[in-house]
Amino acid sequence: MGAFLRVELTTLDGELVAVREAHNAVMQSGARLMADLFAGKGTPITHMAVGTSDAPESETFTTAALTNDPSAPLVAPVDAPIPADAFSAPEIDTERRLVRIRVRGTLPANAAVGTVREAALISRAGEVTTLYNRVILAPITKGDDHELTLFWEITFPYGDLQWLP
Repeated sequence: MGAFLRVELTTLDGELVAVREAHNAVMQSGARLMADLFAGKGTPITHMAVGTSDAPESETFTTAALTNDPSAPLVAPVDAPIPADAFSAPEIDTERRLVRIRVRGTLPANAAVGTVREAALISRAGEVTTLYNRVILAPITKGDDHELTLFWEITFPYGDLQWLP
């Protein structure tokens, strides 16, 4: 399983201001989320979020949500729900032996104003937030006259997976 993220910062008129692209890290809590879904438990991905930290994650990185540094905070909200229709239908890439899904979400002009350094997909059920993945980005400064759109591409390998660790 892997994911790639493209972040686009645009003006309210749609002019592209900045782009960031990066691969993500699936958190231990995200792997557990997928295992729970496989077993018929848990909740799906429901939100995207951004934060201010560029600290690398450890093997057991367990932050339930991303950092919003009080010394230079992002203006809340720093997350947005992802509607069901924002997820593409699964696509099969027979050449690479992958099933791919794409998801797109946008933080509006009034959200996450400040310097964004991280992004994630999360699952929220009531008061419980589970961090699925996390991407560290080169800093991107979002004003209240910008929208920040995150384009995720998540892939799941299939076939003989003996080559995976």
